[in-house]
Amino acid sequence: MKIFRYFMITTLVSSSFSVAAAESAYSYPELQVRPLATQRVKMQAKKEESRGLVFQPSMQISAIATLSAGILQFGNVDESSDTEKRSPLIGTVVGASWLGINYFVGQKLKVYQETLNEVKRLPNKTAEHKLIRERIAEEGINRAAKLSKRMKWLSVLTNAGANAYMMSHAEKDSTSEVFNAVSLAAAFGPLLFSTDWEDIAKDQAKYKKRIYGPILTSSIFRVGEKELAPGVLFSMRF
Repeated sequence: MKIFRYFMITTLVSSSFSVAAAESAYSYPELQVRPLATQRVKMQAKKEESRGLVFQPSMQISAIATLSAGILQFGNVDESSDTEKRSPLIGTVVGASWLGINYFVGQKLKVYQETLNEVKRLPNKTAEHKLIRERIAEEGINRAAKLSKRMKWLSVLTNAGANAYMMSHAEKDSTSEVFNAVSLAAAFGPLLFSTDWEDIAKDQAKYKKRIYGPILTSSIFRVGEKELAPGVLFSMRF
């Protein structure tokens, strides 16, 4: 048919630049994203109140493995290289310390509640006030993710170091030598899994990024006075 003689791809890029004096409240991605950062913080603050003992499990498993390896090594130390039996003590202290740190962070450190309290103290009348509240909430979400990432790397470095040290001072062909190898592998577990705090920050950033994303739709466009052709409309707002 003559109507489909032509195939046309029409790209329409519409850009909107607003003046600060006339700017709409909805011209900021922080105010368009759903859920809002403040809503996300509020939801997570509620979950903090009912959080169980399992928190950042990959780090907990690593800590338990190191602690167990340390306790086991007390009876399998190569006394020719570790006369003072420091290796099992190091493993025990490192493992127990990380269990304690994980418990404190999971049960006592209320990162989202602290952010929510900070947001509540801010005014909420104008678009500027709302924008500030959302950005403070985003900072809190990102702060929790950064803390979690630092904890992961510190956990890996300390637990791996402790297990490597124990392996070098364990009796040959002993149970400890095998268990230390398993515990050393478990020490790298936190790098394989993301934490809840990291996932929340990634999701919020992903939802916010979609606001800038292009929208591609198909349509029929007029070509000349009498002919029509199928086309694609590419719309982007930034």
